[in-house]
Amino acid sequence: MMPAAHPPISFSSCAEPEHVKNSPTINLLVIILACMTIPNSGDAQESPDSDSTFTGVRVIEYYGYTDCIELQNKTTRVVLCPAAGGRVLEYSIDGKNVLYLPPGSEGWKQTTDNKRGRMHAGRFDIGPEKMVKRGRILWQGPWRGEFTGDRSAQLTSEFDQESGVRLTRDFQLDKNSSRLICKQTIANESNKPVSLCHWSRTFAVGGGIAVIPRSPRGRFPKGFVLYQEGNAITIDADDPNIQLSDEAVVVTGPPASPKLGFDSHVGWLAYLAPTDQLFVKRYRTFPDRAYNEFAALTASVWYPQGDMVEMEPIGPAENLRPGEKANFTEEWWLMPHQFPADVKNFDYATIKRKVERNSQPPAGGNRDVTSPVVNANQSVTFRVAGQNASEVRVRVANQTRRMELNHDGVWEHQTEPLSPGIHEYTFDIDGVRVTDPKNRVIKKWLKCASMVEVAAKAGQNAPLTQQQAVPHGTLHHHIYSSTTTGTSRNAVVYTPPGYDLKKAEGYPLVVLCHGNGDDQTAWTEVGRAHQIIDNLIHQKKIGPMLIAMPYGHPIPIQEKRKFQDYGTRNNRSMTNDIVNDLLPLLTQHYNVTQKPSQRAVVGLSMGGGQAIHAGMAHPELFESIGAFSAAAPQGNLQKQHPELAIGANSDANNNRKLFWIACGVDDSLLKRNREFVSELHRLGISHNFVETQGGHSWPIWRNYLPEFLELLFR
Repeated sequence: MMPAAHPPISFSSCAEPEHVKNSPTINLLVIILACMTIPNSGDAQESPDSDSTFTGVRVIEYYGYTDCIELQNKTTRVVLCPAAGGRVLEYSIDGKNVLYLPPGSEGWKQTTDNKRGRMHAGRFDIGPEKMVKRGRILWQGPWRGEFTGDRSAQLTSEFDQESGVRLTRDFQLDKNSSRLICKQTIANESNKPVSLCHWSRTFAVGGGIAVIPRSPRGRFPKGFVLYQEGNAITIDADDPNIQLSDEAVVVTGPPASPKLGFDSHVGWLAYLAPTDQLFVKRYRTFPDRAYNEFAALTASVWYPQGDMVEMEPIGPAENLRPGEKANFTEEWWLMPHQFPADVKNFDYATIKRKVERNSQPPAGGNRDVTSPVVNANQSVTFRVAGQNASEVRVRVANQTRRMELNHDGVWEHQTEPLSPGIHEYTFDIDGVRVTDPKNRVIKKWLKCASMVEVAAKAGQNAPLTQQQAVPHGTLHHHIYSSTTTGTSRNAVVYTPPGYDLKKAEGYPLVVLCHGNGDDQTAWTEVGRAHQIIDNLIHQKKIGPMLIAMPYGHPIPIQEKRKFQDYGTRNNRSMTNDIVNDLLPLLTQHYNVTQKPSQRAVVGLSMGGGQAIHAGMAHPELFESIGAFSAAAPQGNLQKQHPELAIGANSDANNNRKLFWIACGVDDSLLKRNREFVSELHRLGISHNFVETQGGHSWPIWRNYLPEFLELLFR
């Protein structure tokens, strides 16, 4: 189940709200933003609206600021500062703050006359260091604060013209533990690409011990480098305050050069503070991705002389095109641990066990992934589990979009509002194209895709593909013995609402053919033909009719490699099966017309070619033909397709009611269709040819079908 989505409470840090102390209410001008979601046509679940206030989050006065946000559970307290830099001012258990927040900078805010502040405590930043052009807006400017849930808040910066980005920081404190999820999102709002990375700059109280576990195959001989003056680094330094082992680098005091860099991919670092607290940061690393920080660092520690130590996880390179986003998540943990009387006797094994046992998130988060979710504003949220992936994208609505890894190890992306209708999408996980494992609505084809339906809202025209409150027909699945192939074949038959087996006059018939690589279910599962017809009948735009949808590969598709003329062979076999097997089956089991004027054959792509073949070869059976983006016959009909030419020259050909051909201007088969239409002109065969916008895809075929059906049986 998805967590209930409460309305967030937002406010600007530039406002001066009334002081709130020990009060469950918030005396602020608030903006209430509805965050309801509605289910999609598949497995999406709705998030109910709620007026209940959030627990464990409030606005307080702190460190000279009147608009700080407090997140709190029984043991842990977090204080956020929107007013200056979007920082964490306090992270404490049992009243002891592990962050360095000295007196002297209380209430400082950036002004035109006061341009440089001392930003202490839990800071975040972007890199690469010494290379990125970052304005002071991100570092020390005012941010907008927003409550987003129980013990949860979001801070958002102003747009920084120098770097071209806006930053968002989401914080969520666990209900029962010290686990604090800190996610920073970098959004490129400029008009040019940017290459940046996440850089954390958290000041902890000084005098402690920094612990960085080593990777088994690190690039640095001793697991670390030391920064020197200028842009130099030392890769083989010895320092009495740096203890080395095969497992870890332990910094017990200020080294000769205060800044260290690491290439560890273990995914955590820790700091044992003299306040008897073990401060742990967990974060994901990406061994297969490029890091654009100096020496491709994944973490850094700044350990100067004085009262603070800086703990700095670093993210990989994020190459963002305009409009793209990327995020990086740190998990903070704080737990009691006695500081050793003698740092030389520091026990790394004990720290490692404590970190591994006591700083693990709750298990099973990925089991509850819900995707897709159609939101109230017709945007769609896609999710896919895969926390070990380096990069995940979703392709939907003709765009490929970056997905972001959330704190539950789930990749996520929310689109802009999409148009009502059916949208196909796929995920790209580290270069591998996959469908959504949480969505059972699949377009089965040579290349499969997942589908999500965005329903029309009140006041919008509902697509004909959308199921509406109208009478519905019935789908029948048949397995029949084909004398043509000597095998069993499949067909789906639609009967209209109120179908009457004893009706005096048989129902009109449409044989509807699918495309290459599809099967007999394509027109209903992907094309939603049955819903289109239900709605057209209800709107009295067409009369009741039967639709027969046979499997379109009487010659197995695997044999395509054997025959250069597979298409022609398959078309001929398909025509024989329709005439000799499918029509007798329909006559035996259904109340269907025998009049050629009340029969049509139509299809898309390969099925369009089959419809042309069956209809032209047998004008005595079908007086209407439809071909959508058809794999039309090529060349001279008399020389290369004599059976079609014979049909074209027969007397029955003169009785044809409709020959309707349509193709999109971006379709790869457009030239082929134009050449076929020219051949029809040469032979004097009456037809209608329509060119529309679009390519070789289901959205235009769903539009062609009702247009064709409305022209039939008049």
